[in-house]
Amino acid sequence: MTSALAPSKRPAIVTRPYGGVKAEARRQERRQRLLAAGLEVFGHYGYHHTTVRNICDAAGLTERYFYESFKSLRLLFDAVHEQLRDELARLTLPTSEQPHPSPLQQVEASLRAWLSFLQTDPRRARIMLIDASVIEDLDAVRPNHAAQAFQAHMLILLKLLHPNLSRHGIELELTAASLNGALLSLAHTWAQGGFVYGLDVMVHHCMLVFHGLAALHNELDAAADAGAPAA
Repeated sequence: MTSALAPSKRPAIVTRPYGGVKAEARRQERRQRLLAAGLEVFGHYGYHHTTVRNICDAAGLTERYFYESFKSLRLLFDAVHEQLRDELARLTLPTSEQPHPSPLQQVEASLRAWLSFLQTDPRRARIMLIDASVIEDLDAVRPNHAAQAFQAHMLILLKLLHPNLSRHGIELELTAASLNGALLSLAHTWAQGGFVYGLDVMVHHCMLVFHGLAALHNELDAAADAGAPAA
């Protein structure tokens, strides 16, 4: 196994046009090729079994051009991961043409889009569920922006679904962390097992935690309205 962080090298600086194409356009094209190679190589072999040379071979570029766009293998991985998150965000954004579902229906639709996104391209699951979690666990210095964004989204969702939870002594941030852990664990198990369960089965099991929380919320509200402690 090689070290995941390659030593920094001086990037190539080219400013003159070549073949009628400006230097910046060529740099962007090379960067896109490296991102595509990152998705392919990381997605098949994993971050810790990938080298800069592997990426360059897949992209058809030399290491000189790798360091033109990325100072390390880790930074390429971060860029690939961010690109996948952006793709997923576009898929889960509601559009004006869609009907306005209930909050739980909105949750179910988002979960279905997320799980389908992972299932249709297992490379995404390898990068987003497996390698990303391992890398962040080993790196206490770099903030886990993906986890922070997921946590923030879940907090917003909880406030929309159950605005009165906090009055019953239930901490929203801890509840969001619990839901995040459950969903990520389910998806991780599914991906590691080769997606043997159908998409509908996975969505159903992911929704169990939300239906359970809704039942608890209703019970607590009813008990509070009756002036009696909930079971």
